[in-house]
Amino acid sequence: MRQLLKNPNAAAWIAEDAGIMCGFAIVEWTRESQGVVAYVQTIEVLPEFRGCGGGRELLRLIEGSALAAGAVLIWLHVDVNNSAAIRLYEAHGYVEDGRREDYYEPGRAAFLYAKELET
Repeated sequence: MRQLLKNPNAAAWIAEDAGIMCGFAIVEWTRESQGVVAYVQTIEVLPEFRGCGGGRELLRLIEGSALAAGAVLIWLHVDVNNSAAIRLYEAHGYVEDGRREDYYEPGRAAFLYAKELET
């Protein structure tokens, strides 16, 4: 894994296998009334590399980046039909916190998931 971007409000990580990019993740954070809150913009893993732990490691790294920035909460959107991603998030302590209809496109909803981070 290689950190691609680190600035005061965001971080991005790349997963590589034999010098080939096989996934990436982006997280950003903002200061809100309850403290710093992080948002997972995306975690993407190429289909042929799924199930090998890359998504789990990218999630661990972006959570670490958010914690280093002082985040107390991290949240995300996930396609209601993306059962693999939902399993990943739930296995790492994320809790469903709502649903947004037509989030991706008409007829394609997203679940909202959140997790309190221990600082």
